[in-house]
Amino acid sequence: MKKFLLLLTSIYLALVLLMPKVELYYTLKKILERERIVLAQSDLKDRWFDLKIEGVKLYYDGIESARAEAVDLWPWLFYNQLRATGVRAGKDVRKMFDFNADRITVRHSVLHPMAATIDASGNFGKISGSVDVKSGKVKLRCEPTKRFRQSQAFREFFRKTGEGYIYESTIR
Repeated sequence: MKKFLLLLTSIYLALVLLMPKVELYYTLKKILERERIVLAQSDLKDRWFDLKIEGVKLYYDGIESARAEAVDLWPWLFYNQLRATGVRAGKDVRKMFDFNADRITVRHSVLHPMAATIDASGNFGKISGSVDVKSGKVKLRCEPTKRFRQSQAFREFFRKTGEGYIYESTIR
């Protein structure tokens, strides 16, 4: 039994270490391009256990929507995580919706295969929520800062409920 567990662990570690993370990233880029989302980056580093992407710009329909100083991607098969740091609104949307996020974290686990969790914090306050992978339903709960609560963009997207300020949408 010990040998079997050792073999299983060795195979798992080999898969994670030798996984073609850069190729996975470029495959993700192709999939996102079908949805009119384009990612541009200044540097990619495969660091064995994770992929570090620096100088990321996100374009939607040709509009620079967001920038991130760094994005770390941990594709560990059973538990996957994406963490973006130094996120700002892109130059094309900054006048309409100026935000800065210290960090944004998206997690997915095989324990909950149909959901991904989202956590973010920044000048807007704190956001936590989830995405239902099957239906595409997004539900975010925000604990806004006073300044963000008074902004036009916040009032357009978030509604006040008993749970707090909620944003709900469907991606498809």
